[in-house]
Amino acid sequence: MLPRFSLRLYSIVGVALFIAIAACHTPVACAQDSNAASVAELQLRVQELEAAVKQMKDRDASPPPANSAASVATSADAGGNQYVPAGGNAAVGNQAAGNLGTTTDKNFSGWNNGFFLESPDRSCHLRITGQIQGDYRGFLDPVDTSSSNSAAAGSTGSPDTFLIRRARLGIEATMYNYYEFRLLPDFAGTTVSKSITDAYMNVHYWDQFQFEMGKFKQPFSYEDLIQDRYVPTMERSMMDQLVPQRDEGAMIHGEKLLDGRFDYAFAICNGDPNDSTLDDNNDKDLNGRVVLRPFYDADNCGALDGLRLGISYGIGVENDTVSSTSSTPPTITTPATVTWFAYNSGVVANGVRHRISPELVYFYRSLGFAAQYYHQDQGLQASSTKPIVNVGIDGYYVMATYLLTGEQRTGYSQQIDPLRPFDPSAPIASAGAWELVFRVDRLEVGHPAFTGATPLASSTGTADRSSNEAFETTTGVNWYLNKWARTQLNWEHANFASPVQMGNMKHALTEEDALYTRLQVIF
Repeated sequence: MLPRFSLRLYSIVGVALFIAIAACHTPVACAQDSNAASVAELQLRVQELEAAVKQMKDRDASPPPANSAASVATSADAGGNQYVPAGGNAAVGNQAAGNLGTTTDKNFSGWNNGFFLESPDRSCHLRITGQIQGDYRGFLDPVDTSSSNSAAAGSTGSPDTFLIRRARLGIEATMYNYYEFRLLPDFAGTTVSKSITDAYMNVHYWDQFQFEMGKFKQPFSYEDLIQDRYVPTMERSMMDQLVPQRDEGAMIHGEKLLDGRFDYAFAICNGDPNDSTLDDNNDKDLNGRVVLRPFYDADNCGALDGLRLGISYGIGVENDTVSSTSSTPPTITTPATVTWFAYNSGVVANGVRHRISPELVYFYRSLGFAAQYYHQDQGLQASSTKPIVNVGIDGYYVMATYLLTGEQRTGYSQQIDPLRPFDPSAPIASAGAWELVFRVDRLEVGHPAFTGATPLASSTGTADRSSNEAFETTTGVNWYLNKWARTQLNWEHANFASPVQMGNMKHALTEEDALYTRLQVIF
């Protein structure tokens, strides 16, 4: 028997001889026909491959099917699932007002109206935001700023100064379409604890009912809820110092009810505005705000479409002690930070505090208008052994703005995109957007603060001189170079019902003039 190797060798040799003999006996015409057939087959194969490649390209260029993950995410966003935080910046939801691109985009990070990162199915999205404001404040009265008129050598009443008003770098995120997060520290703060401006989470399954928890702007006062980067004036009105502002707590809120005509928000919080410490009592504050747009119509831009009526209300019990870090009620200043009212040393809050503020807001094309009234009642004590005195504070502001270069807005928390962004090579044809601003603002402290055996504040003397009333006007101009850069110039004139001292000044003044300017860059 032959070995297996020999059998394999004989088989291979036999097959080779068979092929050689067959080739020698094949007519030439048959060989030519075979070659022609092979070429035709190759050409057909090439055509089939080209058709397959073209089909693949067409499939990649077409929108994803309706049941794909990307399509589902886009449909959810198109349904209105776009969140605008109460304290801060534009929506962070998928395909929100940042034009993040279509579902066929391959980039999951980069710049598109902001820095962003997102998951391939766009159910998770992260946006990085920033804001810096560089200010200069100059006081026009030489008596006020002259060091020769100061009580202490080398000091002044209200010195001219450069300052960083805000320096913020924040993160906004949406996780799995419905869970929203915002962290916004401010590096212009004096302490680390106060630098956390916003830190909250929001559950957003429906526009009409949402739940939020953390540190956020309380639902009170339209003016305070305007995002800091978009406020038309450099500083808010005097009454803004008395509203709840930012505080730790929980909130339920909703928008776009009644066909887009009604919004609401109700929150429970600690009760210490911009608190930098833990709450020092068991009592909590309740704040709420409702807004009605009676003539709103999504399909009609009539003259009354931009009218909004709202009201805010807050109530809480304050029972601070002299040792508490937040015991002394806040002083009140002009927008240019000139103090005109301060409680005497040792005064504490002890009793119920009521706040109420109705508002009227109107926008039509380039015109903006906002007005609010404010009333507050609060129980105060000169000391723990003195009787509780209920002090009322009343005030209002009226503000109007107009965009001279034709841009339009529907709210003050809105980024202005100039029709012709500034171009230094063509400063007339591409001048950016220009806006005029005017505001009047008044605040009055009730007389019980100055009367009684132990007054809470003093309107006489030299050390603790306060006025019971201040009235100020602000006139300004805003220049939007582009969507991201803005310069502001404000002139403020304030009048006081009785003379007040400025800082360490020897002399008391009944009026104050300030000129201040700002350069702001945001993203």
